[in-house]
Amino acid sequence: MTGIDAVLFDVGNVLIEWDPRHLYRRVFVTEDGAPDDERVHWFLSEVCTTDWHVQHDLGRSPDEQIAALVPHHPDHADLIRTFYERFQEMIPGAIEPMVVAKRQMKAAGIGIYGLTNFGVETFEETRRRFDFLNGFEDVVVSGVEGMKKPDPAIFRICIDRFGIIPERTLFIDDSAANIESARALGFATHHFDGPDNCLKKCRALGLI
Repeated sequence: MTGIDAVLFDVGNVLIEWDPRHLYRRVFVTEDGAPDDERVHWFLSEVCTTDWHVQHDLGRSPDEQIAALVPHHPDHADLIRTFYERFQEMIPGAIEPMVVAKRQMKAAGIGIYGLTNFGVETFEETRRRFDFLNGFEDVVVSGVEGMKKPDPAIFRICIDRFGIIPERTLFIDDSAANIESARALGFATHHFDGPDNCLKKCRALGLI
């Protein structure tokens, strides 16, 4: 056995898949009905950008997000509204091996917590769809706190609120920047690149 007695999970692309291209590859199609990846790339890099969506992760509502962006791209107003109206189409499903592992850890008495960069409204609709997101002992959501990973302050919220000890907690996330921030605070970490390596790490730590 190791000294790990808690696991802090990221949500997007660790427990559920998330990519806005899943939605917009249905929206932008060629004449023969195939996804128009060139237009998808343009739209997500020039209109509904990562920098714009990050504001939702920091607490701005979908309505506020849309109102802020439409005046800059009035010809694409309907496509901008689509981002949040059809948000669930960006999430094709759960990453099932990780969901199973999370359930096994909890059954074994490991403390199971969440730390996610997610908007308030979209996280609530997502956890209604995926009931396993209600199975954390507690979860910190960036949109609620008004700060996001990799800010060390949001990790400190987890430490204080959950009563976890970083050195005894495994943090799992798909972002290298988030992993580095957690590691600097003393967390054990795993940079998620798919279930296989993550499950191998969890077995080595005696968590599953």
